[in-house]
Amino acid sequence: MCSVCERFEERVAAGTFGDPDGAVAQLVERLRGTQEVGSSSLLSSTQFLPVLLHAWRLIGFTLGGFVAAEGWFSVKHRGKRFARDGSQRLRFVFGVSVATRDRHMLEALRQFLGCGDIRHESARRNEWAPMSSFEIASSAHHRQRTIPFAETYLLPCQKRDQFFAWRDLLYEYESTRPSQYGRGRSECSVPGCTGPVRGRMLRRRHYYRATGC
Repeated sequence: MCSVCERFEERVAAGTFGDPDGAVAQLVERLRGTQEVGSSSLLSSTQFLPVLLHAWRLIGFTLGGFVAAEGWFSVKHRGKRFARDGSQRLRFVFGVSVATRDRHMLEALRQFLGCGDIRHESARRNEWAPMSSFEIASSAHHRQRTIPFAETYLLPCQKRDQFFAWRDLLYEYESTRPSQYGRGRSECSVPGCTGPVRGRMLRRRHYYRATGC
C-alpha cells in the first residue's frame, strides 16, 4: 500500500476526513488496485482510465451547469457591411460573466476548452462588485470547442434552447457567407473587369471614379 493510501485510511479511521457518500474512498480503492498491478502498467490498466474519464465528465457537466447559470450566446453587428450587397456583418460570441471574486471558475472553463479570453472590469457603481468575463468570438473555435462542449455538457434548460438557436444561426450565416480566406484576391465588381480589388469591390481606377480620391 502506498503512503498516500495509508495516510488516507488513517484520517478516515480518526474521523478527520469527511466522505459521506464514499466517493473518495471508492476512487482511492480503484487507484490502489491499479497501483498493485505495477507502476509500468498504471496508465494501461482497465481500472484507471474509466475513473479518469468519469472525472473528466464530472468536470464537464459542472462547467456546463456554470454556463447554464451565468453564460450567454450573443450575435453582434460589426461596423462595416459587406461591400458586395450591403448586408450586415455579424459576430458570434459565447461568454460567461461573473463577479471577479468567482474568476477562478472562468479560468477553469478556459482551461477545459483550451481557448478564449478573460477580461476584468471595475465596478460601475460603488454598491456593485467588479466583473470578469470570459469570451470566445472565433468562428473556428466555436466549431471546434464551443459547440461540441455545449452539445455534450449543457443539460436541457432554457440556456440550451438559446444555444441551439444561436448555433443554427451561426451555421446558416457561414453557409451563406463562406470565408474568403485562401481564395486569393477578389475581382472588381464592374462587369467585364477582372483586375484586383483596391477597395469597395472596385479596381483602383474604378475606385477613384467612385470616390473621387
